Amino acid sequence: MLYYDQHVHTYFSFDSDAQFEDYLAQTQHPFVTTEHLEMANPDEHGHDNKPDYHDYVAKLEALHAKYPNQLLRGIEVGYYAPKLDDIYAYLDHNRYDLILLSFHHNGEYDFQDDHFKTVDKKTLVQNYYQTMLAGVRRFDGADVLAHFEYGLRVVSVTPTELAAWARPTIQAIFREVIAKHMALELNTKSMYLWHDAALYDLVIPWYQALGGRLFTLGSDAHVPEAFQMEFAQAKAFLHAHHITQLATYQDHQPTMVEF
Repeated sequence: MLYYDQHVHTYFSFDSDAQFEDYLAQTQHPFVTTEHLEMANPDEHGHDNKPDYHDYVAKLEALHAKYPNQLLRGIEVGYYAPKLDDIYAYLDHNRYDLILLSFHHNGEYDFQDDHFKTVDKKTLVQNYYQTMLAGVRRFDGADVLAHFEYGLRVVSVTPTELAAWARPTIQAIFREVIAKHMALELNTKSMYLWHDAALYDLVIPWYQALGGRLFTLGSDAHVPEAFQMEFAQAKAFLHAHHITQLATYQDHQPTMVEF
């Protein structure tokens, strides 16, 4: 089996208009989308963005009749503590193969909002990872921790600063990830569009030193042109860290794939 993208969005996500067919035209491998479940979304005036599961499944069934790909179901959970019961209620009623766990907003602002350019950078970094640690400890059922540096995208944080300000907290996060048998995502949008590859270069050895062995690779595509973006470069990056297998998920069970 060849590795396939583990982080993709379509029009079932609030921030994408992408069509399944435009992705499927690029691959005959298994295909999964990870649509946004984003409660109290500041980018949508506090609205709960929940994919219409009935329509999602109906679309996949219609595509199954036309395409040879194995079509899987995925969701990206945007963690927000005050809405945890609502998140669980949605997941309890809808079956997915793959659940990504993300930390996108604080209830008032998405972490990509320019507001965070006005916040003391050290305070932002430390608060973001404390929030992530609390969320990873509390949330059960996720398969993958997605884009660990999402909250730093609009500011310039160096590896030296990240290590000085948040290393113990990030290591505690990784211990929780490992204990819950989750994978750590390498997000190519983060690495090559937001230029944060150096932060991944920093933390991967921390994760490995704690016993972390599960990794996924995701483009975080919101448009078909970004599907599997820079995967060749990312795979070379992984090989430099002596990583030769990646996890793919079906019914939450990882299958390790050589690449």
